Amino acid sequence: MMSGCDAASTHRALVYRDASRFVDAVGAFVRDGVEREECVLAALSAEKLDWLRDDLGADAAAVDFADERALYERHGPMLGAVLGYLEDHSESRPGQVRIVAEQALARRDPAGVRAYMRYEAASNVAYARFHAAVLCPYDAASLSDAIVQDALRTHPEVLDGGTARPSERYVDPRAFVRERAVIRPVPAGLTPIALELPDDVAGARALARAHAEAAGAPREAVEDLELAVSEVATNALVHGRGPRLVWFYLDDGDLVCQVHDGGPGPADPLQGYLPPDIRRLRGRGLWLAHQLCDIVEIAGDRAGTDVQLRLKVGRAA
Repeated sequence: MMSGCDAASTHRALVYRDASRFVDAVGAFVRDGVEREECVLAALSAEKLDWLRDDLGADAAAVDFADERALYERHGPMLGAVLGYLEDHSESRPGQVRIVAEQALARRDPAGVRAYMRYEAASNVAYARFHAAVLCPYDAASLSDAIVQDALRTHPEVLDGGTARPSERYVDPRAFVRERAVIRPVPAGLTPIALELPDDVAGARALARAHAEAAGAPREAVEDLELAVSEVATNALVHGRGPRLVWFYLDDGDLVCQVHDGGPGPADPLQGYLPPDIRRLRGRGLWLAHQLCDIVEIAGDRAGTDVQLRLKVGRAA
């Protein structure tokens, strides 16, 4: 049996370097949940799902399996899907719900990796209300040391030799999200449009459509970007300070919309990462942007706040 899995909520990192280490640790974690008659979800690559099924044998029939590519297509909907699974299964069986999930981060670009690690940090807050055990494997043989270190900084516990121990590198989720938001300067020579009046939001939305269509984005993605740009531009107009500016440009296969205003930005860096309070009408704009765009990145300094929306138009995630 795995030790230390009875806390209300646990979020653990597993750092491994070979298939046997992965199978031993993940197999024991999953099998313990099956033996306790808990709901168990495994979201892994096709190859690692096969490894796990082979290790579990007949016990595999009691596990829900999912391909990580579908789950991690966009990070905002990813967290929503995980929270939905926890909601749906928390009362259906005794004990906690177990999830083991690993994204193939080696195929992600730096912006995509940063986005995912910010979600790993935010997950600690999102999971707190559930009786859940979440295990996140990280392949140290294929990932950079920087990614592995961020895994230790975003997970309160580490699974080591079948035993959970506190991560000495763990940092506050809000502090991590602030630190891992990086927005490069807008390319030189681009002329922004100004956001000064409500009608300017409609202009930004029209430009979003024009740029997305020109980049070859499918209709649904064009509509998603339009709505996200409208929400973020409205936030800048209503809550921000001048100057309020919007740029559109292509960057390494991504269509980028960058919105700047002279204000301090959201008071809570987790705004947009966590589902909004259904009792309040405000606070939904950034959350919608996270659902509709591939990456949302927010960074601020003395000059103001930049919100960058990225839509992949030229390559796979």
